[in-house]
Amino acid sequence: MKNTLLATALFLGGAVFGAHIYRASADTPPGAPPPPGQNMPPPPGPWGMDHHGPFPGGPFPGGMMDRHHDDAFALFARVENKNLSPADVKLIAEATLLEHGNHSWSVTDVSRSGTDIDFSYATPHGDVIATFSVDPASGHMHRVS
Repeated sequence: MKNTLLATALFLGGAVFGAHIYRASADTPPGAPPPPGQNMPPPPGPWGMDHHGPFPGGPFPGGMMDRHHDDAFALFARVENKNLSPADVKLIAEATLLEHGNHSWSVTDVSRSGTDIDFSYATPHGDVIATFSVDPASGHMHRVS
């Protein structure tokens, strides 16, 4: 008997709640802006700080940790033309492998092709994994194959 009463109470409570939700959603026309409270800023990040992180400005543009912010206190100044040589490109490509913990692949086939410098990543067996092209003036790298 107790189980029957409990099941009935839960059923009726769910039905009343569902009807209330249905009626509330019928009052909002389609395409209307969301009710207040649904268009809120992101929740606080770790350590209870705002969404920018624990440092003023956070890692976003203009913040304390902005890596692309040219300032008088910058360690390295940007230059218009980096004038990268094939040896420079090979060194950068090898450093990229090491940065990602890959000690077994190697950089091969470093050569000039037109205005760009091409190189390939290869396995220890010599199989080419991917080929990239680097603009020696800007240093921008893109995958060729």
